[in-house]
Amino acid sequence: MKDLPNNFSKFFYFITIVASLICLGSILKMDWSLRAFLSVLIFGLLASASESLPVSLPRGGYVTVSFAVFLCVVILFPLGISSSVVAIGGLFVFGKEVRGQPLYKRIFNASQFVVSIGLASILIEFVGTRGSFAPRLILIYLGAAVVYMFTNMTIVSIALGELQNKSPWQIWLNNIRWSIPNFIALAPLGLLMALIYRNYGPFGLLLLFIPLLVSRHSFQLYIDMRENYLNTVEALVQALEAKDTYTSGHSERVGKYAVAIAEGINMSEDKIEFLKYAAVLHDVGKIGVSEAILNKEGKLLDSEWEAIRSHPVIGETIIKSIKFMFDIGQVVRHHHERYDGKGYPDGIQGEDIPLESRIIAVADTYDAITSDRSYRKGKTHEEAIKELKKVAGSQLDPKLVEVFCKAVTTESASQIINAGKVQIASSY
Repeated sequence: MKDLPNNFSKFFYFITIVASLICLGSILKMDWSLRAFLSVLIFGLLASASESLPVSLPRGGYVTVSFAVFLCVVILFPLGISSSVVAIGGLFVFGKEVRGQPLYKRIFNASQFVVSIGLASILIEFVGTRGSFAPRLILIYLGAAVVYMFTNMTIVSIALGELQNKSPWQIWLNNIRWSIPNFIALAPLGLLMALIYRNYGPFGLLLLFIPLLVSRHSFQLYIDMRENYLNTVEALVQALEAKDTYTSGHSERVGKYAVAIAEGINMSEDKIEFLKYAAVLHDVGKIGVSEAILNKEGKLLDSEWEAIRSHPVIGETIIKSIKFMFDIGQVVRHHHERYDGKGYPDGIQGEDIPLESRIIAVADTYDAITSDRSYRKGKTHEEAIKELKKVAGSQLDPKLVEVFCKAVTTESASQIINAGKVQIASSY
């Protein structure tokens, strides 16, 4: 905890204290019986097993099939039991996916589960009836599920925002689209679990164990498909770097410089991820250009120059065939357009050039100036900044040049050069 951001530590203690008050208060209020203890044991084991199979989300945090278990207990039992179950689920996790998880993370997860289940329970308590499955109450239960999900996501987003120094709101927006499929799949299972337990007791829950695992596996496949897309990007970049000695490392650096500009203009997280793809792939069209031309040390002939100038169009053609790339092909096509309209391949100008292409152009130009070439040595950061300012308004978007000059200092540029691969996705 010592090395964690101060704001996160404060939020951690706040959520933990609130959860402790909810849990202890509800436990002391309960009229405990053997049946109640057995319920905590049975559902606590289910919750613990479910939490031990997490699926990481692209923007940090993760989801598990424990949502179905939590919804089931909040429907069936008073808060003393349900808060105990979710606390057990958060604290006692096992398996390779969570091996080495720090204690503070388990405590935080258990605490935010308790707070979320507490708010969901308030909604059900307000109605005054638990365990009945009249149509009106089913809607209330689904409403409680929504309350739980939104509370859970909000607390996690705030925590991730403080840990990663990012906007909690953007993290929330980016992860809601990944959480909704999980919610749609598991909410009906949670209702079904409650119904089966009420009618058939603990042994009836075994009937739903396999559907729970199937739900988890399906969502994992959904996320894995995205990871496969990222692997496709890496394969394309590696193929290019193997062919063009200059491009080795260039795409990664351009990606990071581009992100620095995007963050400087407060671009949304979704658009920044889109930009990362485009920046990393901006030179992929050079795969279609002869190695002899790419690595030629002397002056290029007109025909050779035309071959080089064709790489944005080749890049667009390659990327268009990859469906998950959205309109990245257009961004790649226009990254060599000039702000004054004298660029290629289409000669468009100003803000007719896609914003992402203009950002990549600034990042690409800076890295070209500061990189060693066969015929010259790379210039210093200060010399490169001077060059950028000189071509601002003609070759490059002047506003983006200004943002870049403020965002990238000598120190930060060095850190980018020495850093590892650009991270297209991250998880906490």
